[in-house]
Amino acid sequence: MKTRDEIENDLYAAFDEVIGFIRNQDDSLFDRSKADGKWSTGQQLDHLIKSVKPLSTGMGLPKFLLKFRFGTRNRKERTYNELVVKYKEKLKAGGQASAPYIPPAINIDQKEALLAAYEKEKINLIKVLQKWNEEQLSTVVAPHPLLGKCTVRELLYFTTYHNYHHLESIKSIT
Repeated sequence: MKTRDEIENDLYAAFDEVIGFIRNQDDSLFDRSKADGKWSTGQQLDHLIKSVKPLSTGMGLPKFLLKFRFGTRNRKERTYNELVVKYKEKLKAGGQASAPYIPPAINIDQKEALLAAYEKEKINLIKVLQKWNEEQLSTVVAPHPLLGKCTVRELLYFTTYHNYHHLESIKSIT
């Protein structure tokens, strides 16, 4: 299992790589959807913001409330790689973003505001992560729309991978 500090470093790297790529991407690509109907860079960014916000908000709640609402882990905790495999299986089986996470049309005028919001979510997530210890990360669970109940550590693994998953989609826009 990755430690809290390793997860923090992974999150910084993933968020910063997405930010750096988007900042350097030609502005004409920001609101261009792919030919196959995949989301534009702006829509990918909006989706990432919408995806991380509930996690950082939830992690900021008192842990006893999360335990009361969702319970605690009752199975072996997944490693980062196991979590990624499970997510890919869900996608392959037709899993996709549910309504609250589907982005609207985005235009270039929104680029800086979206990048600032994404940066803010990164900071919020790291700040709440620092209030969790190793045992809590592996014990407290919360629901994921595709993966079901996951430990908070697994949700953080997902967040790291999810950033890279969408970065690959962004890189493929031409």
